[in-house]
This record gives sequence, C-alpha cells and structure tokens, in this order.
Amino acid sequence: MKNIIIIGSSSDISISFQALLDLKKISFYTISRSESNKYNHLTVQNYINDTEKIISFVNKIKNPTIIFFNGYLAENRDFYEPSLDEIALTDYVNFQVPFLLTKSLSINSSVDKFIYISSIASVKPRRKNFIYGMSKNKLEKSLKFLNLKSYLIIRFGKVDTKMSINHTNAPFSISSKQAATTIFNKLDKKGYAYGNLGVHLSRFLLALLPQKVINKF
Repeated sequence: MKNIIIIGSSSDISISFQALLDLKKISFYTISRSESNKYNHLTVQNYINDTEKIISFVNKIKNPTIIFFNGYLAENRDFYEPSLDEIALTDYVNFQVPFLLTKSLSINSSVDKFIYISSIASVKPRRKNFIYGMSKNKLEKSLKFLNLKSYLIIRFGKVDTKMSINHTNAPFSISSKQAATTIFNKLDKKGYAYGNLGVHLSRFLLALLPQKVINKF
C-alpha cells in the first residue's frame, strides 16, 4: 500500500476512511485545520496561505497518494437558500483549495497520485444545489489543464453525513462507511469512478434529461 495523505481529515467520510485504514493496519498522514497530537498530522490555519507548510510536510513522505476530502454544501432549495458568504465558501472549499494545492504540489513535490471526492451533481447542475455542483464541475474540468502524473475523481450521490443531514433521501444513498470502503477499493484506479452502479448509470440519465425535468425531480 502506498503512502496516503488525507487532506480535510475532519469530514465524516474522511473519518470513516481513517477508521478503515486503522482496521487494515495501514499507516497514513493527515492535514486539516483541526488540532491533533498524532505524529503524522499537520494542522494548518488556512490551506492556501499555508501552502508552503503543506509542501514541506508532503516532501518528507515518499511518493504519496493525496486524497482531498474537502467539501462544503450549504444549499438545499426550496428549503434553504445560501447566503452570499456561503456561496463564496462553497467555491473556496470545493474548488479553490483542492485546485490551488494540487497545482503547487504537482510542481514542488513528488506526489504519485491525486484523488478527489466529487459528486454526481458535477455532471449537470440542478436548481437544488447548482452552486455546489458547479464548484465540483469547475474542479473536475480544471484538473485536465495541470498535466498531472495520475489522478482519480470519485463521484458520489448522496452520502449520509452531517453535510446532508437535512436533505431528503435520494436514490443510491450510502453511508459514510460505505463511501470509505468504495474509496479504498478504487485507490488504484485512474480517471473517473463512481460511488456505486446506480450513481454511474444516473450520469447518463442526467446527460439526456432536459434541465426542467432535472430541476423538478
């Protein structure tokens, strides 16, 4: 198993993934804004402002695989309309942080592979969470211009976490533990992967359906 660095280690999916690695006796490193006394953890105040600090930490680890768990979702129309600050934070967390860190790390370190936790919402925006979907879509498209050695984007549907707690149930929903297992099983893949077969098939359905139908359902 390659050296794994987890960025955004306090998310629910990330916590479940770390528990799985512990269960399998696989060592890993973590980076987040949360404090930790673990020797293999780096605490940052701001991911972008602390880029040099992150690069220094990563360069001590041989040919790592970096997994970005960063995610933020504040919209849930018709139940909740995000504020301007929440809209800005959505773009910052879902796009700016992983993109800018990837760009810097790909130039200044020997990262073997980058992995990104994305969403089926990136395929085609819908009214309920189009800002979130657009931020994920922007990240996916922008990665193509970085000439990365190797990367994987894993698109999930709804994962039952604190971030989605007030959202209605959706087809092909999974738990954070199931999402963690999916990530672990797909570590060696490249390109695009999906949380399960249902989410994969829904990608083609979203591409075919008119926007009005997607917004309704």
